[in-house]
Amino acid sequence: MTRPSVPGSAVISLITIVAIVLPIYAAEPIAAGATNIAAAENGGHIVAFSSQALDENGRVMPEWQVTNLIDGKHVVGNYTPAESYGWSSQSAPSEENPEWIIIGFAEERTRLLRRIVIDPQTDDPSFIGRWVRWFQLQVSTTTRDGPYKTVGSFLVDNRSVQQAFDFMPVEARYVRILVTTNHGSDKCVEMGEVAIYEAIVADSVIDDLIIRLENLLGELKRYRDFQLYQQEQQSLEAATTKPEPPAGTTGAGGD
Repeated sequence: MTRPSVPGSAVISLITIVAIVLPIYAAEPIAAGATNIAAAENGGHIVAFSSQALDENGRVMPEWQVTNLIDGKHVVGNYTPAESYGWSSQSAPSEENPEWIIIGFAEERTRLLRRIVIDPQTDDPSFIGRWVRWFQLQVSTTTRDGPYKTVGSFLVDNRSVQQAFDFMPVEARYVRILVTTNHGSDKCVEMGEVAIYEAIVADSVIDDLIIRLENLLGELKRYRDFQLYQQEQQSLEAATTKPEPPAGTTGAGGD
């Protein structure tokens, strides 16, 4: 029986499936959408956080509360929105004790993310060193408690401009922003606004990926069928082949 060429190509395709998918993403840049899905007006919400600024009586200070991060209000130049100065933690962050915020999306849906934008500017001036500096972006596709995986670590300049950070598309139901350092203050860390955007993949890229995966699955199915056929043939041959007589024996009858 002539062995078909399918099995080798199927195995090679299975081993190199990642090499099939990644060039598709590399061939055409994946854009970020225009809708900030972290914004409160779009269903974004703060799920949990490490701390927020409290006054001397232990009460939350509305102008520095954590929900200011997604209210769409920015400090611009000398203009500060009423009761929305940005977010301030209660203490300074460190590698051992970072400050953090967890953000969820509308209807707790899982989204394919591409970009995060940080506006570090708050009502406090940059030179006192309270604005966010280093942060880790982490995602969970299960629960607010994780497990989380780190997408990347990013450095925010101590400048009053919105700063965008792109990364390979990643699925997330919850996003955790883990702040490890500010720009020198020993009091707290501050951040003005957070925006998160989904990945937009062109239809042609998706179609190409579907076609390649369908072809791969077809080859794998043919390989499986060929293997099953060989096993059946071997079983059939084993069941129908008569065993050879032991060495030294003769046929029936005798003198």
